[in-house]
Amino acid sequence: MWGRRRGPNLVDTPEMDAFFDRLERMNGEQLLAMQAAWHSMTSLKHEEAWAAVRAAGDRAGLTGEIGRVRNKALVWSQRGSNSVPYYRVNDDYSWLQVKMGAGEAIVDAALAIALGDRLDAASRDVLMGPWLRATEALG
Repeated sequence: MWGRRRGPNLVDTPEMDAFFDRLERMNGEQLLAMQAAWHSMTSLKHEEAWAAVRAAGDRAGLTGEIGRVRNKALVWSQRGSNSVPYYRVNDDYSWLQVKMGAGEAIVDAALAIALGDRLDAASRDVLMGPWLRATEALG
């Protein structure tokens, strides 16, 4: 039927809904911590984790779905607000800038959650590390 999705759907799942719900409850300090943790890792670790994402996508025929997950995470980090209409950190950054700064770490975490056990544990740890550190305070 026209417009009906076929095949796997990594975006519209309870796990992804929970992920984006938690994102909505994050504050500026948590997003800045997530960004800092992401930048503290070596580029080699990121490259290896992304190679694993691509390989998992190729194996499972999920390349398009990986793109959809990435796009949804980027859209979240680029829209103007969530539960906080406007937020400033030390009068240097707007709330949108804080969210955009954490965009890479948000994409990584979203992909790790979406791929689940299709991704090896080491790559999942790299992608989830900044998210887990930033969300520890959320409980």
